[in-house]
Amino acid sequence: MTSSPSKPENEDHAEAQRFAAHYGLEHEHDRRDLTHHWDRYPFGLGSWRRARNVVRGTLHGRSITAFEYHYVLLSDTSSELDAFRNFLVCVVDLDHPVPALTAVLRDREFWHEGELEGTEFAVNHDPWRERYLLVGDDADFARAVVTDEHAARCAEVDVKAEWRFAGDDFLLWIESVRVGNGLSAALEVLLPLINAAEAFRPGASASV
Repeated sequence: MTSSPSKPENEDHAEAQRFAAHYGLEHEHDRRDLTHHWDRYPFGLGSWRRARNVVRGTLHGRSITAFEYHYVLLSDTSSELDAFRNFLVCVVDLDHPVPALTAVLRDREFWHEGELEGTEFAVNHDPWRERYLLVGDDADFARAVVTDEHAARCAEVDVKAEWRFAGDDFLLWIESVRVGNGLSAALEVLLPLINAAEAFRPGASASV
């Protein structure tokens, strides 16, 4: 038997549809393939995975696919047992593959156990360093992407946001946020990092 969507879910769909219409994006209620497209956090965990309120198109000049990603974690070794986890995920298409680089919140590092490969890079910005851990393969790329100015912008964002450069994708995920204006605001903050990543050329110098 198929149950009818709850009123809050209908309202979420309506809000996402309004957001998509405002920015000229396409909206889909759900897409099952997105739940298994990536295998690193926040993906690859839990049961009853679902990608809903999918919006696609061009936002702030970038080709994006964004969606609300949900799963249920029945048990783990953290203090967040039996957790219903939900994220706003935004995938930005890059012009070309770039070196791997990941920024994770220090208080969420336990979720990334065994996944953070590469070297930890220091960032000369105290608020950033207190909140984030930066790990990647290329120190010059890390310095070019997370400059003092970019770190300051990111550190001011009052949400639990993490991100990763993976090949020709930039993935952003934010805890407990729905598709809406928060997506537009977060992408605006991170655009300078994305542009710097695409502009990076090996051997070029970058100051921190």
